[in-house]
Amino acid sequence: MECSLCIHTEKTKKIINGLCVDCLTYKKYPPDFEKMKEEVEERLRKLRGTKDKCILSFSGGKDSVSALKMLVEDFKIKPLCVLVDNKYLAREAIENALNLAKHYNLNLLIINKDFTELFNDALSRGESPCRRCSRLIMRSVWKVAKSLNIKYIITGHELPFGHSAIRKMKEEVEMIRLLAPYRIKEEDKYKMIEHLNFKKPNLAGYTTNCLVLGLAIQRFYDKYGFSFEIDRIATMVRLGLLDKERAKKLVERPEVPLEVILELRKRGLRV
Repeated sequence: MECSLCIHTEKTKKIINGLCVDCLTYKKYPPDFEKMKEEVEERLRKLRGTKDKCILSFSGGKDSVSALKMLVEDFKIKPLCVLVDNKYLAREAIENALNLAKHYNLNLLIINKDFTELFNDALSRGESPCRRCSRLIMRSVWKVAKSLNIKYIITGHELPFGHSAIRKMKEEVEMIRLLAPYRIKEEDKYKMIEHLNFKKPNLAGYTTNCLVLGLAIQRFYDKYGFSFEIDRIATMVRLGLLDKERAKKLVERPEVPLEVILELRKRGLRV
């Protein structure tokens, strides 16, 4: 049985009367995207015309590039771009970050980390590395914000925190998921940034920056029979960001390009 609204099946989520439990909750407590937009724009108005007064957590992927475009061109804000290079970002993503910082005359801080141990551990167990990776990246970005007394960290996440696009972090720093209130579809993001000479790497999984994701999904899929991206992709369908046909393809077992496997080995992964 499959959920009539998203792409969950009985294998991945409990289904009641044709809807998975997540969609039932969504129907009962629908998020107010106009309210989210007002909350985000109220904060961004304070930053209009400023430079380096907020941080953009910048990966060089399509989502953070879209967020950068909105910040600079629509909101007239020049953020301090902070890129945490965990050693497994695609070359094109780094180039995107460097080129766009130059294009918009922005300051770009690159923090070099090595997540080899984290990724080797997750891959060996067939588990997702994403939550641990994201937590470590945001910790590094938060430390920069605190050291510079910056109150807002902007990200390119497209999904809200439930009913808000803003979350309080430690010590009065706030994280703003800029894209969440606007519900911008995947194809529209590419249209938004086409004039920016965005380079899209050949990767597996729903990513335009991470070399590891496709292989991690593959290992997880072989262990559990489904993708650990199912919740995120299903939520995107629920919110109208992806159609079902495209979403179902995204949660299939991915084929990882050989050049990605070779690059992962070169960078230190045991694959």
